[in-house]
Amino acid sequence: MPAAGKLSRNAARGFRLFWHRQNHIPESVSHLTLPTNLPWLRTLEQIVLPNWQSALGFIMAFAVGMTMLKQRRRQSNIIAWTFFTLLFPVIGLLSFLLFGGRKLRRTAATKRTINRIAGIITRSGGGPPTPSAPEGGNGITLLDDKDGIATWKALCAEIAAAKTSIHITTYLLGHDETGTEIVRLLSARAREGVQVRLLVDALGSLGVRWRLCDPLIKAGGHVCRFLPVIPFPRQGSANLRNHRKMAVFDGQTAIVGGQNLALEYIGPAPHKGRFRDFSARISGPAVAELTRIFLSDWCFASGESPERHREQLRFRPEPAGAVRIEIVSSGPDEPDDPLWERFIALIQECRKEVTLITPYFVPDETLFRSLLLKIRSGRKVRLILPARSDHPFLDLARRPYLRVLHKAGADVRFHQKRMLHGKLFIVDNSIGVIGSANLDMRSLFVNFEVATFVYSPNTMRRFRLLSESIAAETLPYAGSKMEARNWRNRALEALAHMVGPLL
Repeated sequence: MPAAGKLSRNAARGFRLFWHRQNHIPESVSHLTLPTNLPWLRTLEQIVLPNWQSALGFIMAFAVGMTMLKQRRRQSNIIAWTFFTLLFPVIGLLSFLLFGGRKLRRTAATKRTINRIAGIITRSGGGPPTPSAPEGGNGITLLDDKDGIATWKALCAEIAAAKTSIHITTYLLGHDETGTEIVRLLSARAREGVQVRLLVDALGSLGVRWRLCDPLIKAGGHVCRFLPVIPFPRQGSANLRNHRKMAVFDGQTAIVGGQNLALEYIGPAPHKGRFRDFSARISGPAVAELTRIFLSDWCFASGESPERHREQLRFRPEPAGAVRIEIVSSGPDEPDDPLWERFIALIQECRKEVTLITPYFVPDETLFRSLLLKIRSGRKVRLILPARSDHPFLDLARRPYLRVLHKAGADVRFHQKRMLHGKLFIVDNSIGVIGSANLDMRSLFVNFEVATFVYSPNTMRRFRLLSESIAAETLPYAGSKMEARNWRNRALEALAHMVGPLL
């Protein structure tokens, strides 16, 4: 390009002038030359400076690649980010700084310290010896209906019944009828002396006007944003998001799942654009782990010490049923990837069938190969996805995986009537998982997530009925638009598949 060439020549000329001045060579010398006994200077002038854009790309790509190797990132992720930075050096580096981080040392170390202190306090109150150990004595109710009204009613009822504390984490707080009403209900309880804390992810609710929360703050409640992205994040990457959705009341009951506090997810009446989703209400000893997770996140976001919440962390709920429940959290503050590891283990241990309901499906190689191996060994794998999600690029990125799984014998189905946002994992009708994590690399390796593992035959029957009711609203892969491939679809699929590890 003429502009780039001119810039390169000017850079080389400027370097020669700088060299002569540093070595006290008169500027009147018309032909500036470099010493012949310094070949590296000749190389710099003849090769590096005229190709400064390529050199910059290599340097930045090398820096990004080395950083990701230190973070023990997956090979596909490293290749994708390095290649992207090599092609677009400045944009690639800025994008990596903003969205490419995973387990950043300083951020992760701070959060791990908070987790450790909160865990010690919780266990000193009689909590489980390990945070994610299955516990008995719990009750669970599935909150499911096609219009999100069941979760709305349960949430409002728990807010009204709370006596001492209400702790809510959400990725998205809608500036709509649902979000406004939730804030109003919380404000009323705060005025009555109930301790109310609302933790909202800063990026998930980036477009929300924070005046929405003013009534709650004026009523004595507390509102905090998790890792603000504006101004430039000081604690780490803007990529590290709190995708958890949970509400804990008095440390005794909780509502967990994938539904945000917005009109698209829940509300008092049916809504045309509402997503198909569900949550669960749990009570009993397992809620203590949810309290620990919430207060650890709150202390990290607010700067408070876990010692300030010692009484709540030590509280041990009474038994409320006979269901064994295990709470598993995952995120940059964990030394490994607990949710991903558990999902892989469940798939590999499957003896009969696996049902996966998820809005987004962009698996890593290990998860994908595990599913493929189970299909080829005679196990039944059923995958239920939205026909069209709210992220079209992810829909393109999933196509190559679904095509291979379908050809291998998987029962791939697409939900037709509305956006399917629920996340449900059923293995052999003996273990069920409901939570906030999707089956994509962002949820499994980057986001802060939480999932509830349920071990109960009675609950599994309810989970199975839910999966069958959703499956009744689907169409099979065969004959779907996924099989139609023209040159444009193939090109877009290839691009999405290449960029998939960045998503």
